[in-house]
Amino acid sequence: EAEKIIIVFTDEQPQAYLKTEDGIALQMMDIMQAAQGTPQLKIYIFSTNEQWEWDELALLSGGEYYDLTNNPTEMYNSLMEILDEICKGGN
Repeated sequence: EAEKIIIVFTDEQPQAYLKTEDGIALQMMDIMQAAQGTPQLKIYIFSTNEQWEWDELALLSGGEYYDLTNNPTEMYNSLMEILDEICKGGN
């Protein structure tokens, strides 16, 4: 029953597919469905471009999208916002 989070930092667009070690190709839609089907999972994404579907993945999971910047104060405040939310103890 633990709440799960994933925090992604990337300046890359999502790949057309991700290959696992056993050669299985995962489409972005598969990843979105897996995120939606995982109980109590929130994905937080820091990226440089919303148009790459990262924002959709974050919002779909109940997480949030943040701009990836080189401003340390802005990045720190965004991370503290995430920590404040996840450390509240749930609902």
